[in-house]
Amino acid sequence: MPPIVQILLVLAIAIVGVLMFTSRNPTNLTEEQQMKYAKIIRILVPLVLIGAAIRYFFF
Repeated sequence: MPPIVQILLVLAIAIVGVLMFTSRNPTNLTEEQQMKYAKIIRILVPLVLIGAAIRYFFF
């Protein structure tokens, strides 16, 4: 089996597991929590993209 198929299979299993877990235990977030998470994500996404670009171009 090619490595890409194995990676996709593991990814699909992980997604199904997360969906099953979150559908059984839903949590409601307050507006304050949503704002906090949005602020964190707005910082992390560019950092991850910059890190990936550095890794791609220099390593």
